[in-house]
Amino acid sequence: MTFGNRITRNASGKTLTLRLVIVKDAPVVPIAWVCTNAKVPEGMSVVGKNATDPPDYFLPLDCLS
Repeated sequence: MTFGNRITRNASGKTLTLRLVIVKDAPVVPIAWVCTNAKVPEGMSVVGKNATDPPDYFLPLDCLS
Protein backbone atom coordinates (compact mmCIF):
# COMPACT_ATOMS: atom_id res chain seq x y z
CA MET A 1 0.00 0.00 0.00
CA THR A 2 1.20 3.50 -0.69
CA PHE A 3 0.22 6.37 1.59
CA GLY A 4 -1.62 9.11 -0.25
CA ASN A 5 -1.74 12.87 0.13
CA ARG A 6 -4.10 12.84 3.16
CA ILE A 7 -1.27 11.89 5.49
CA THR A 8 1.53 14.11 6.69
CA ARG A 9 3.91 15.20 3.98
CA ASN A 10 6.71 13.17 5.62
CA ALA A 11 4.81 9.91 5.01
CA SER A 12 3.20 10.76 1.67
CA GLY A 13 4.29 8.32 -1.03
CA LYS A 14 5.83 5.89 1.49
CA THR A 15 5.03 2.16 1.33
CA LEU A 16 3.32 -0.05 3.93
CA THR A 17 3.85 -3.76 3.26
CA LEU A 18 1.32 -6.52 3.91
CA ARG A 19 2.96 -9.94 3.61
CA LEU A 20 1.34 -13.33 3.18
CA VAL A 21 1.94 -15.98 5.85
CA ILE A 22 1.26 -19.65 5.15
CA VAL A 23 1.78 -23.11 6.59
CA LYS A 24 4.38 -24.67 4.29
CA ASP A 25 3.60 -28.12 2.86
CA ALA A 26 0.02 -28.07 4.16
CA PRO A 27 -2.47 -29.83 1.84
CA VAL A 28 -5.03 -27.09 2.46
CA VAL A 29 -3.01 -23.98 3.10
CA PRO A 30 -4.39 -21.62 5.74
CA ILE A 31 -3.30 -18.07 5.06
CA ALA A 32 -3.02 -14.86 7.02
CA TRP A 33 -1.58 -11.42 6.36
CA VAL A 34 0.94 -9.57 8.51
CA CYS A 35 1.74 -5.91 8.34
CA THR A 36 5.37 -4.77 8.19
CA ASN A 37 7.24 -6.42 11.09
CA ALA A 38 4.23 -7.88 12.93
CA LYS A 39 4.78 -11.23 14.62
CA VAL A 40 4.14 -14.22 12.36
CA PRO A 41 1.64 -16.70 13.85
CA GLU A 42 3.25 -19.82 15.32
CA GLY A 43 3.69 -22.62 12.80
CA MET A 44 3.43 -20.27 9.82
CA SER A 45 6.05 -18.82 7.49
CA VAL A 46 6.13 -15.35 5.96
CA VAL A 47 6.34 -14.92 2.18
CA GLY A 48 7.68 -11.81 0.50
CA LYS A 49 9.95 -8.91 1.25
CA ASN A 50 9.09 -6.21 3.76
CA ALA A 51 9.43 -2.97 1.80
CA THR A 52 7.85 -0.69 4.41
CA ASP A 53 9.73 2.60 4.52
CA PRO A 54 8.00 5.19 6.76
CA PRO A 55 9.20 5.57 10.36
CA ASP A 56 7.47 3.32 12.91
CA TYR A 57 5.57 6.22 14.45
CA PHE A 58 3.44 6.46 11.28
CA LEU A 59 2.45 2.78 11.47
CA PRO A 60 -0.44 1.13 13.32
CA LEU A 61 0.70 -0.59 16.53
CA ASP A 62 -0.44 -3.94 15.09
CA CYS A 63 2.27 -3.61 12.42
CA LEU A 64 5.10 -3.58 14.94
CA SER A 65 6.56 -6.59 16.73
